[in-house]
Amino acid sequence: MEPGVPFALLGAVQLLAVAASLGLAAAALLRRSAAGVVVAVGGGLLAAVDVDVALSLGEASSDSLALLRGSAALLLAAGLATGGLGVRRLSPSAYGVVVPLAATGGPATFAGVASLLAAGAALWHRRDAIGAWVTAGLALWAGAAFAAPLADTGGGGPIAVLGLRGLGAAALLVGLVIMAQASLLTKVVTAILAGVLAMGVAAVGVVGTAVVSSYDDQARQTVSEAASARLTALSDLGESTRQTAGLFVLACGASTRCDDPSDAANLLKALGAPGVDDFLVRVPATGRPVLLAQRSAGIGASVLLGLKAQAPVQYVLRAAGAARPQEGFQSPVRLAGSPPSLAVVGVAGVTDVSRPQAAPASVYVYGVVLDTQYARRSLNLGGYGLFLLSGDPLQVVAADKSSNQAQRVMQIAQQAGVAGRLPEPGRTVGSEGSNPTVAFLPVRELPGGRAIGVLAVSRDAGDALLGERQALRLLVITSLSALLVVALAALVLGRRTVEPVRQLTAAAKRVARGDLTATTGLRGRDEVGTLSRTFDDMTDSLGRLTGDLRDSAARLETVLASMTDGLLATDADGIVTSVNRAALEMLCLEEPDVLGERLQIVADVRDASGGPLADPHLVLRDEPGEVHRPDGSTLPVRVAITPLQGVEGSVLVLRDTTREREVERMKTEFLSNVSHELRTPLTPIRGYAEILVGKPGLEPEKVTAFAKTIRDESLKMNRVVDLLVDVAALEAGRLTVSPRPVSVKDLLEVRLDAWQSRAPSRREDLKRRVAAGLPAVHVDPTWVGKALDEFLDNAVKYTPAGTPITLTAAWSPDGTRVRVGVKDAGPGIAEDDQGALFSSFEQVDGSATRRVGGLGLGLSFVRRLAEDAGFPLTVTTRLGRGSEFALDLPVSDQPPPSRTTGPKR
Repeated sequence: MEPGVPFALLGAVQLLAVAASLGLAAAALLRRSAAGVVVAVGGGLLAAVDVDVALSLGEASSDSLALLRGSAALLLAAGLATGGLGVRRLSPSAYGVVVPLAATGGPATFAGVASLLAAGAALWHRRDAIGAWVTAGLALWAGAAFAAPLADTGGGGPIAVLGLRGLGAAALLVGLVIMAQASLLTKVVTAILAGVLAMGVAAVGVVGTAVVSSYDDQARQTVSEAASARLTALSDLGESTRQTAGLFVLACGASTRCDDPSDAANLLKALGAPGVDDFLVRVPATGRPVLLAQRSAGIGASVLLGLKAQAPVQYVLRAAGAARPQEGFQSPVRLAGSPPSLAVVGVAGVTDVSRPQAAPASVYVYGVVLDTQYARRSLNLGGYGLFLLSGDPLQVVAADKSSNQAQRVMQIAQQAGVAGRLPEPGRTVGSEGSNPTVAFLPVRELPGGRAIGVLAVSRDAGDALLGERQALRLLVITSLSALLVVALAALVLGRRTVEPVRQLTAAAKRVARGDLTATTGLRGRDEVGTLSRTFDDMTDSLGRLTGDLRDSAARLETVLASMTDGLLATDADGIVTSVNRAALEMLCLEEPDVLGERLQIVADVRDASGGPLADPHLVLRDEPGEVHRPDGSTLPVRVAITPLQGVEGSVLVLRDTTREREVERMKTEFLSNVSHELRTPLTPIRGYAEILVGKPGLEPEKVTAFAKTIRDESLKMNRVVDLLVDVAALEAGRLTVSPRPVSVKDLLEVRLDAWQSRAPSRREDLKRRVAAGLPAVHVDPTWVGKALDEFLDNAVKYTPAGTPITLTAAWSPDGTRVRVGVKDAGPGIAEDDQGALFSSFEQVDGSATRRVGGLGLGLSFVRRLAEDAGFPLTVTTRLGRGSEFALDLPVSDQPPPSRTTGPKR
């Protein structure tokens, strides 16, 4: 039996499938790539297959369509893999059409595997919502392809295949709708097509169902009328058998001469009996029935024995007096057998003249067997078929059609639930697919008695089915054509609608990139034109405002960049939104490391107890703190945190107090060193002076020694005071330099003589080494002499007695200057201590118990002097190997005077 599907479901699913396939093809073509073309070809081929399925009415299976579907799925798989994109149960009477949903195992498996490959390619290429829906749709289509063999077996197979295809098409359409969100044009086209598709599906479903229902109702009515007519003919046959039985009794009377079979046959012939499939039986009230005539092969011993028990026979045998029918009785009966056959019998009783009121002693039963011969000669016009069903369960006992058709009617009867409990009006089953329309009526033994069989009249679909199919094909073609025409119209209309919006979008993108001169150039009279003109006015206004803002921002940026204080601004959540260069330098961070981070993370500022100060929820005016940098170093700062005015957030200001701390340290060191340097010579001066005052009669030698000590210590005090005065003059810019040509040899000799006199105990240690042929230098000998004095002072302090200290003069390494300096063989200076050599009030040994005194200003003074005069200052030292401090002096282009004298000490 060919399975059918509801045309409403078929139309909806096939339109959705065609729309999904064409939508997939259109989306792929938008990529404008070879892979997109492959996907488009595959989608177009799938759409063609689905159109063919909708139009191939009357065919239940098609391997060629399955192979084409598999080939299209392979094209989809190849294109997608290379980036081509990314119920209430229906009653049987609603089944209308047969379409080629089925296929044999091989083509079905090929189509299913190819669809699965396409689904896998879609999932591999696009792992997003679009890919998920497309994958789901193709996977459902794969399920429909695998289930295709079931669509040829009846039952729910066709509905399952069609349902899977419909769900797959819906999933693909959902994916395409999501994909359409990326473009306004596709949104417009998709919206129009969605409306048209919905109307098309509704129209096909409603009109198609109406067409199918109309043909089905007409066929039902015609077949039902034919069945009623056949049942009436069966009643007429019963009346004929009753009359024949009554005439036979009248002709024979009460005698038994008619009991001879030959006589009975002749009498039946004389009475005009039909003579086909009939029989005559005498049934006595007591005894066995006697077969008098038989022209049917169905009357055997079991039938004769069962005939006496039939209700019509018993009715006549037991009727007496006025209750006995005078003209006999007729009724259909079910004859014994497997399966039991049906017959129509007429019963007439033999009246005993002597006992007219008594029940008959015997009855004559004349009947016609309702077999295949009866069915074939009864009704064979207009494509109708007659079938008689009997037995439990029901079986076809007579049919005027082939055994295959009889089997189909039997299946329809089983599906319709036809049995002996059929209601009096019977039941009519409409055409399912190519199955015939069948009317079932009960055959009852007596009027109002039990049903003994079923009369079935069928009519093939024939011309009616052809007309129905032509109407449905026309409906599908019209819907598809309308869908394609509307799609093209929507595309054209969408482009005309979206193009101005596209130009607006392009202009907006240019504005977003900073081009505030961008205009749209659209001057339409519709809303888009108004929007365009407003947009142009807006960009012009934005250009002017942006220029003002840019100037203000430039000024603000200049102010922030020029600030020496560090500044960090945060939002309401404590996220840094702005930072200036001073703050980055204080934090030792780069701008990308700060912006967008929490203030407490990027600014590690702590108070004296280690508590955090960089908290946007605090309000600080001017608190001391330290910045802890990523490299482990610290920076002393003053911290201020205040909320921003008018907006949520706060601003952190850091002021570097390194200089302030250095000044404080220098003050402390200065006071400590000055007090130490002045107290040291003052102590012996005061002591010896008190001795001289308190003991006027001291020996002259002691007086001389005390006076000499007082003089030497006062010179030391004077040198300290002179150095302080020189440093103060240098810091205040009051230093006056008068350079002139000076002999290098004379310059060194003066300094050597002065120090040999100043430190007589180191006379033998002080040396001089001057390279030959050195030219005169252009310097102020006073200040250069003071610089050499500081070098010599350090050398004498830190070099042990007996270790040489040498005044040197030679060409500089580049040969453009004369390098003069002091070289000793002392302990040298460690690398970690070299950074503080030229700092004010700094000494290598800065402890309170240091062995060597001094203010810590000598080398700082030399550094400032060298920087102001432009003399390169070099230091060469190795720990344990001595040190050398030198100045590179410019060469004079004039000869020096005969003798250079140094400053008086």
